[in-house]
Amino acid sequence: MNDNATDFERVIGLDAHPDSFTAALLQGRTPAQAIVQRVFNKVCLSRLATWAQQHTHPQDLIVLEASGNSFQIVRRLAAIQRRALVLESAHLGKLKEAHANNDRISAVRIAKAYLAGTAKTVWVPDPVTQERRDWYHAHRKAVKRTTQMRARLKSYLSDNGVRLKKGTPLTEPEIAHKQLRQLKDWSPRQWQVIEGLLMELQHAEAQRQHWRRLIAQEVLNDPLLLSLVRLCGVRDLIAFAIGAIIGDIGRFAKPRSLVNFVGQPQPLTTAVRLAGEAAWPSTAAKTCAHCWLKRRNPSCGLKNRLPNGARSSWRASPP
Repeated sequence: MNDNATDFERVIGLDAHPDSFTAALLQGRTPAQAIVQRVFNKVCLSRLATWAQQHTHPQDLIVLEASGNSFQIVRRLAAIQRRALVLESAHLGKLKEAHANNDRISAVRIAKAYLAGTAKTVWVPDPVTQERRDWYHAHRKAVKRTTQMRARLKSYLSDNGVRLKKGTPLTEPEIAHKQLRQLKDWSPRQWQVIEGLLMELQHAEAQRQHWRRLIAQEVLNDPLLLSLVRLCGVRDLIAFAIGAIIGDIGRFAKPRSLVNFVGQPQPLTTAVRLAGEAAWPSTAAKTCAHCWLKRRNPSCGLKNRLPNGARSSWRASPP
């Protein structure tokens, strides 16, 4: 049974979709005792607040599976004094594969999984962290798109017997057009294909630079993110990613909780434990996140990078 079972009157499983949701109201403290009082099937999502005010109480607990709009649903429910938790989708997905599935069954299963205590809850990011995550994902998509378009252009040139020298500036329109013109006597149709590919590449590069500038400005305006740049190997993009992915450091009770979150194995966990858990070692926490984001070797030599007696709080104002 979930440890927080005494904190609610009923548990309500919510199977949410982009345009609708299905809700199951369960009374009981364990999955075996749970009684399905009522099921609301395929209710329009725009009626969520009205539905919650009519059919739920502030003492009820609403649980839903993590999905694209789950965080927004939790915030909408919080605005009308309704508690809601987001459950990790990995475990619930396994239950879905093992049993028959439809919206009604899913809503009941989500509620019972919470009552059983087997489903992990997901931290709902605050608005600033959510917006930073949106920026970070947009930047990563722009980087991926730039790489794709550059490879597509080079592939087309290679198919026509043209190999570019390393460092050819394809994202500068005038230089790229001039150099490509000189490489071969292109037919009008071939050149139109090249022009189309160059336009896509230059547009993707413009988007990448746009997000890069915004991220750099955000780091400059945030003293805590700016303090991370002082660490060896951390620049503005890595500092921004740490802030966007980890969010509020206060949600971690101790350093090992952060290490478990970033997924580091035992050697790094031991290093953080040796640094001390009585107070937050800020350098340890930042270094763990840095190594994870850079996807470096987990055995990052953290013990050698920690100053003696590092016990400063993560929340302390940067020097």
